Amino acid sequence: MNKLQAAAALITIGTWLGGCGSEQPRSSENPSPSSNAASDPTSLLSKGRVAYSQYCIGCHGVDGDGRGDAAPFLHPSPRDFRRAAFKFSSTRTGLLPTDADLRRTIVDGLPGSAMTGFPLLPESTVDALIAYIKSFSPRWQGTAASEIPFVANPYGASDRIADAIARGEVVYHGFATCWSCHPAYVSAERINAHLVAMENPPRDSFRSNLSESVCEPDASSTEIVPPDFQRDPVRAGRNVRDLYRSIAAGITGTAMPTWIDSMDIPANDGSPLVESADLWATAYYVRSLIQQRPAKLTPDGLTVRDRRQPIMLTDAARDAEVGSKKTAVPAPTEAEVFEEDE
Repeated sequence: MNKLQAAAALITIGTWLGGCGSEQPRSSENPSPSSNAASDPTSLLSKGRVAYSQYCIGCHGVDGDGRGDAAPFLHPSPRDFRRAAFKFSSTRTGLLPTDADLRRTIVDGLPGSAMTGFPLLPESTVDALIAYIKSFSPRWQGTAASEIPFVANPYGASDRIADAIARGEVVYHGFATCWSCHPAYVSAERINAHLVAMENPPRDSFRSNLSESVCEPDASSTEIVPPDFQRDPVRAGRNVRDLYRSIAAGITGTAMPTWIDSMDIPANDGSPLVESADLWATAYYVRSLIQQRPAKLTPDGLTVRDRRQPIMLTDAARDAEVGSKKTAVPAPTEAEVFEEDE
């Protein structure tokens, strides 16, 4: 994170902290509002406007155009809610997300971006935010889209995961050719073997940077880099179900297509070449790549200091301590003042 991004993050955190006092997480002492109040659009939008001004306006702007005060410092840029084009959803690429999709983004955030998660917001506040965000675009007045199907997962048992990863490697490199945008994770020779297994011709050559991602412009002409799963954040979630959803539904506004509609293909002999269940195999394979990341901090790299640290007191607190202990409290030396910065 550079200095500009750090400054923007502080603006975002300051905006969030400024609104923390007015909302409390729902509990038995703070129950949900009645169904009548929750279903009143005026009440919901009014509450959403207040919550938006507390948590969202610093990045997404007063008009929902993605031009808040922090926006110039952020990459990727905050979402323009007026366009109602959301990258991460459970619906087919280009279609509006479901309310559940918006809720997931608000609650969990988008790792690798300035969109932090708000897991402590009450459900009623999240409902209000969703309603207010949808008020920025007339696209929401149409028929709601449905999520892509989650087909049966044949690899749910723990003893099938190795089979899923092996199959996913073949589908990733030989059928979907994900390495066209993302990195390849096997050799060129192995890619050709997977291509042949998927009844594709082998290739004489590959791009020179096969182990790297390919920078591509999105629908707004912003240059984006598809994640290297062994290194980069995966914004829409890292568990198998999240990965299945992203692969099956696609990523709106990018080159990542909707795969759920392209997976039932017969082989030359009439047997299935690929099928929808292969989406689960690919999800397990991608998760295995994520799990291969080196730990950022190893137990050997952690040192716990066992020496006492000075506590800096205000003059009033110092005087009170002197009066209670009847002993003089020496002023800290310059070395002690900066001791925590070691």
